[in-house]
Amino acid sequence: MPELTLSMPAHNACRHIRGAIESVLRQEAVEFELIVIDDGSTDATFDIVKSFDDPRIKLLRNDRPMGIACCRNLVLDQSRSPFIVHVGPEGMVLPGAFQKMLAACRRSPEIGMVHSYYFDIDEDGNMTRDSCRLKKAFFLEHLKPGVDYKRELLVYGDVTNHFRTYRRKVFETVGRFNENNEFDADYDMALRTADRFDIEIVPEYLYCHRGGQNDKAKSSIIKALRQWVRRFRQCRQLLKSNEVYFLKEEEYRLNRLLLLGLYYSSGLENVINVVKRLKNLHRILFSSLRTQIVNTLYYCIIIHLSWWPISLVRLKKKDQPFRSKRIAYYTWHFPILSQTFVHRELAALKKSGLPVEVIADSSEDLEIADENAKCLLADTRYLDPIDKTALRRYRRYFFLKNPLGYFNLLFFVLTRRYGEHKNVAEDRAVFSQAIYLAGVLSDKKIDHVHSPWSDRCAFVALLASRFLGISYSVQARAHDIHRKSYLCAFREKFENAAFVITNTWYNESYMKTLLGKDQWGKISVIHNGLDLDRFNPTGDNRNPSRQIRILCVARLIEQKGIVYLLRACRALRDKGYEFKCELVGGPEEPLYTNYFIELKKLYRRLRLEDCVFFLGTQAFTQVLEKFAQADIFILPSVIAQDGSRDITPNALIEAMAMKLPVISTTVTGIPEIVDDGVSGILVPPNDKNALTDAVIRLIQDPDLRKRLGENARKKVEERFDIRKNIAKYVDLFSGSGP
Repeated sequence: MPELTLSMPAHNACRHIRGAIESVLRQEAVEFELIVIDDGSTDATFDIVKSFDDPRIKLLRNDRPMGIACCRNLVLDQSRSPFIVHVGPEGMVLPGAFQKMLAACRRSPEIGMVHSYYFDIDEDGNMTRDSCRLKKAFFLEHLKPGVDYKRELLVYGDVTNHFRTYRRKVFETVGRFNENNEFDADYDMALRTADRFDIEIVPEYLYCHRGGQNDKAKSSIIKALRQWVRRFRQCRQLLKSNEVYFLKEEEYRLNRLLLLGLYYSSGLENVINVVKRLKNLHRILFSSLRTQIVNTLYYCIIIHLSWWPISLVRLKKKDQPFRSKRIAYYTWHFPILSQTFVHRELAALKKSGLPVEVIADSSEDLEIADENAKCLLADTRYLDPIDKTALRRYRRYFFLKNPLGYFNLLFFVLTRRYGEHKNVAEDRAVFSQAIYLAGVLSDKKIDHVHSPWSDRCAFVALLASRFLGISYSVQARAHDIHRKSYLCAFREKFENAAFVITNTWYNESYMKTLLGKDQWGKISVIHNGLDLDRFNPTGDNRNPSRQIRILCVARLIEQKGIVYLLRACRALRDKGYEFKCELVGGPEEPLYTNYFIELKKLYRRLRLEDCVFFLGTQAFTQVLEKFAQADIFILPSVIAQDGSRDITPNALIEAMAMKLPVISTTVTGIPEIVDDGVSGILVPPNDKNALTDAVIRLIQDPDLRKRLGENARKKVEERFDIRKNIAKYVDLFSGSGP
């Protein structure tokens, strides 16, 4: 018996239902069934659903539209699963959603319904990071874990919309959906559920709702008032029938809460605010004029005073003995699974005897952190959430220490475009972050701050170093210098650094085109390194059977070129080759959610389910096992539309360390890793045919696979051994470098 049943009523939903069903079928690690009810559709909805050849899908059909409540009850009749999930034919379920919803439901038998955060996409499936952040801010304010759902349902209506999961016991206790309620069957069920059970929220994005960004009718006052009237009638009816007991409780006085709901639904709050503003019209006009003047002055400062120096007095370099130097790596999140090379770098620095600590804004992949990251966590300090009392103390300290320097740094921030979106509020946030970081560095007696990425953290680290009068350095790796949105304040971050590290000669050449010749000498190329003791290739015990095992380890983002790997796999199958291709890595959300959806659509369209498998994000030990089992490693990197690109793909170096024959492309710094025809095969980017031919060449020639794998390991030992490369870091941090 499946663990859960998906209920998907559909009426004339042919435009989007295929994508909705595909998003459900992509869910892993949970046994489920999907029941689609074609509710009297007159378009191609029925034919589209029927075209899916998947035993998990059950299709029911109503001769005429019966309504949402009838469809919900049909699913109850057909299913015997302990949990039932309601999804729409226009939305999409995000990876891992079923596991997280079930985990929340199983925490307690008192939980009757669980729902999640969702974000809106337009009709074409697009969204923006800003809209996603705004939606999350709304949820954090109005639907925090532990919210009183009884009150929220009465005041605001159905706050549990989209992707809700019911425990079957709910329907056994409170009854079925009310088929006489044409519009508010879900609201009616939410009230009855809240009366007898707990309702919980999973505070994560697990669903995206199509059309939410463009549905202006939802905000109309007339529609809101109609919904309130229906809500009023529904609540009064439930009160009279004694079906919902909490409506009689003093704490939830029905009339008072419904009137409060009317206040919000009718827009009276906005009217009152307008009246208040009209009373102060002269102040508003003056404030508007003042805002225009301030904004004009602000942008004039940015345009005409971008030359303003970071220091009014040139700092003299302080010579300090190596043993006394304490170093801090400052980054945005730590640890991050996709940045194991940074973890190795830090662990190797500590082993070398260098006093180094990690300071990060917040944590991320703690559950699946590698061994290097876990060893560093004891010395990691997280800044978020910022202690406001400490921030005030640090402000006062740095101001009294050097008032002129304090205001000069503030003005420096005002005059610099350090990001795509710059305004006074962002300036204040960046300046405060720098003060807080400087205070923490001072408390820890740090005398050198290093930014392992040249992103906004590098700009903050630079400011913090100037508050303290200590040295600062920066590292340039990939997206932080090649993605267009990261090129802001490029010169400021590099020209004010004591030294600059980059990981390829490709990056060095590119950076020299953006920096003056007087800055070239401070750039040092240090390739990413591996702890080779952890990479123990298995030698000759690769797969002896006819089926070749292909592996790709990569985040599911555009620059990894996964679409070309999928097309090459289709071509291989069409040519009669037997193989199994595994992709290890997860999507990067929410920025690349739409890309991931399109990638899985291509996967289904190519019908690769029997030979290509998406394994999701895995811990490093599991990745090592996959390397040991594979015959060929492929990473068909490309340059993305926004300029993002792989520079030295870490997984490619790891595969070579495991004596795997590798296939990649000729973009960026990859030719510095792979010698074409010697330690691997390089093909042009965006070329499915060349990629297919390279794979066939390796499939047909086992001796070539072995020779390339042996040479690949030698190349890694020569250039990417962390024990050799870390000495260059030590020289730089001790002051003996450039």
